[in-house]
Amino acid sequence: MTSWNKLAPYMQRYTIRVLLFMASYMLILTSSLAFARGGTEHAQATLIGLALISALPIIGVFWAIFRLLVEIDDEYQRLLFAKQTLLATAFTLVTVTVWQFLAVYDVVTSGPEWMGAIWFAMLGVAGPFARWKA
Repeated sequence: MTSWNKLAPYMQRYTIRVLLFMASYMLILTSSLAFARGGTEHAQATLIGLALISALPIIGVFWAIFRLLVEIDDEYQRLLFAKQTLLATAFTLVTVTVWQFLAVYDVVTSGPEWMGAIWFAMLGVAGPFARWKA
């Protein structure tokens, strides 16, 4: 495990940004869901507002990821991270495409609803592939 002081400054900033966005996401999502499902009926505009507010921290995480691409000062590391993000996007699109065709042929009735979560998982999966020397 790498100690905090050994991380490059851009990785420290990235880690702080992601942790802050994810902490705010958990707080906003749990609060919004508790409010929305609290037994009182809410106006459609209120629910739309809650959905948009809940999405903001996830949008912030994507901003942090692309900010990291700008801040990485080592060109090789930047290339590897760019490959990783492209692979994560490709893996996610493949997953969603296959799922949609399964729905077209009535194999499944619903599809993945948390594309951002799938993409983040694929970002982790894509790391070793981006560094693989094939």
